[in-house]
Amino acid sequence: MARDIRESEIINKLIQLVNTEGISGLEKIEKGSILKGKRFRETIERYYRRKLLWPLIEADLILVFEDWENIFDRNLIVALETKYFSKEIQSDLEKQLRQAYREFGQPLRNLVYGFDSIVLWHIFHESIEDEKIDMYTNTVGETIKKLDLPMLYFGTKFSKNRFKFYQPWSMDYQDLRYLIECFKSSCRKKRNPLKGEEIKDFRNAIKVAIGIP
Repeated sequence: MARDIRESEIINKLIQLVNTEGISGLEKIEKGSILKGKRFRETIERYYRRKLLWPLIEADLILVFEDWENIFDRNLIVALETKYFSKEIQSDLEKQLRQAYREFGQPLRNLVYGFDSIVLWHIFHESIEDEKIDMYTNTVGETIKKLDLPMLYFGTKFSKNRFKFYQPWSMDYQDLRYLIECFKSSCRKKRNPLKGEEIKDFRNAIKVAIGIP
């Protein structure tokens, strides 16, 4: 029996796919752990003389799209939080789903760090039943919508480098290019509502850390 893929491997696989595909409008992709590095900390504390927020819990991925609206500059900086539901947890799936539901608001913290937009992305192994995925993702999507939270939610099934959509709409398997395009277009419409100099300083520090102008 083949070993199930882990969440960290999903992240690495996505980065590899993106770098191979060369997706239009996607300027850069980085692991969120880069914000725990020396460059981000020193930019915040020494240059901007801001207190680094604690705890600093990084996003899984940082996506930088070209922003033709130029709200701040030519960059649209997105924090992407992922959660992978593997086939190994199926015996305990309901418990895992309840736990994930309790935690679905965690990506909101990334707005305080200055990201332009945030995405929560739940990824399900292909063996998990459609009905269970549909019920769960609808609950999360409806909760976010009714509370009018400033975040985006995507629920997909993953199989052979393709993604079946459950939220924010239902669609059969599509490739990574299509998924990234959906992230880009959706994030342009759902922006960080926080304003002020502190938010701008944190955003600039993110740019320094990931090496974009």
